Amino acid sequence: MKKILLVSAFIICCLFVSVFALQTTDTAMAENVDVTVSLNGGSLLTAFNEDFAYTEERTVFVAKNNKIYSYKEESEFDKFTSIAMNGEHIVLLAKKGEETVMFVYAYSASGINKIHYENENLRINKLISLYNDESGNLYAMDANYIRTFNVSDSTVKATHTSLNGLFAHANEFAVCEKENNVALYSLIDGDLYEITKQSLDDETSLDAYLAIRGDFKDITVSNGDLLCIDGSGAYSYNSQSKTLDALLENGVGEDSVIYATYDVAYSRHCVYIKSDIYAINVYEYDGDLNYFGSFDKTKYTHPEEFEDIKVCKTASEVTVYSSPRHLQKLAILPSNEYILLLSETDDFYYSYYYDKTLSKAIFGYIKKQSDIKDCPAKSKTEIGLYAQALHPNTPIYKLPVDDSVNSVLRYASIHEQLVVIDNVGEDGNFSWGWYKVGAVSQEGEIVYGYVKALNVSKYTNLTAPDLSKTAKLTSQKLGEYVKIYSLPKEDSEIVDEASEGTQIYLKNKFDKNSEWTQIIYNDRIAYVKTENVQPGGLTSWQLALAITLPAVAVAITATVVILVVVRKRKMSYKV
Repeated sequence: MKKILLVSAFIICCLFVSVFALQTTDTAMAENVDVTVSLNGGSLLTAFNEDFAYTEERTVFVAKNNKIYSYKEESEFDKFTSIAMNGEHIVLLAKKGEETVMFVYAYSASGINKIHYENENLRINKLISLYNDESGNLYAMDANYIRTFNVSDSTVKATHTSLNGLFAHANEFAVCEKENNVALYSLIDGDLYEITKQSLDDETSLDAYLAIRGDFKDITVSNGDLLCIDGSGAYSYNSQSKTLDALLENGVGEDSVIYATYDVAYSRHCVYIKSDIYAINVYEYDGDLNYFGSFDKTKYTHPEEFEDIKVCKTASEVTVYSSPRHLQKLAILPSNEYILLLSETDDFYYSYYYDKTLSKAIFGYIKKQSDIKDCPAKSKTEIGLYAQALHPNTPIYKLPVDDSVNSVLRYASIHEQLVVIDNVGEDGNFSWGWYKVGAVSQEGEIVYGYVKALNVSKYTNLTAPDLSKTAKLTSQKLGEYVKIYSLPKEDSEIVDEASEGTQIYLKNKFDKNSEWTQIIYNDRIAYVKTENVQPGGLTSWQLALAITLPAVAVAITATVVILVVVRKRKMSYKV
């Protein structure tokens, strides 16, 4: 019995740890995750603030706070036909045979939940289309009415009444409130209608309100302007001249839809368009559509090149985004905050920021035209080329920041020699307080990282042990100087260029198969190409002399012999 209790307790603990680990992982992954979407030809699209919702088959999705949530509708129906949303709810119409049904979902940062909602005044079974404006007002259209409704209560307000079935063939509509005037725009068989009257009597014909004939697919209102799309482009409608101004001439197709939203946090108008390749393209609208980015099923890969970290300072508010393609915000940085630029891609910098208030590290993207100023290291560090760790197990970090998210690449032992690449940045008289260093592991691999300036000092002299094996430098070409490097890498700093035959101390046992040889040179550890080290035998100068001297000796001997023979002959001749 005791064993069974112990085993049961162990299993419960394991389950608890597993659940906790999964929850922790999910929370961690909520930040900096690139939002991917997958649409098809029949997908519907709507947006509010910086959230957007769409459908695929029988599932509704919402993108919020850099995450995608989904809910698969299990009720029987044929297909979704219309969608609208505000800051709390997503409303969908669906066809079930000849009947129309309405599905209502509540959404938040924790996901999507279906809620029960009924409103007889909406005549749900006769509804044709739904719409939400930039303020989050929800509208429903049937053959005779355009009504404003709320999900949280049963309030229904008629916007246009007594239309006597004139909207029976409408498929899309939009409501525009501008300068206290309300205009209703509707698409009927692809033609655009503009109705400015609040009500029409039974005798009224919609022909009087025909604005433009065409083959329009969808309409929306942004900042008081009507935007519409057909199979070849996007346009803004001029109600004065009853004409269209082209906004886009590509990127849309037969199945494209358009939806406008107002981003309250940034006081800007945005437009979401389902493109001809079933991506969701995002634009900022200011009279023109300015492309920002795109959501599709492609996972964006964050660059991980950390070798050229730069320190910058925000001069005003700067937005951090989840990826160069997306409008999803991670944070708004106030002015006078330091930010690290880790790498760059297209028109963005991949950056790091630590929010002290939230105790949270933020990795994301800022636009290159953001209001930031560089804090470059304009002068060489006073510490010199080499530094030493002052404390046992001095951490070498991946990033020049001191927070819990920063990972330690390795620990440097006390008095270990480090190569100083540079200090990271300066801001007037303020030093960032970090050095970028290079260190070589026992396996000969170079590790680049960052150490706090207060944890290192200028490197002291290194004395070669008495039993250190000496060697001589040799070059491949006669008279050529040998380069001595700070690290076993040709693009590292050159410490010196030594002449042929210079004596050096080997730091370790000589390995002729290694590309680099570690040496002690001028009281420091340095590196030379192994091909330039001659542990024994003759250097190229010595070899040249070894070859040349015998020849010279032979020549001198021959000359002396010749001179002696000639002298003897001369003496013999005189006698």
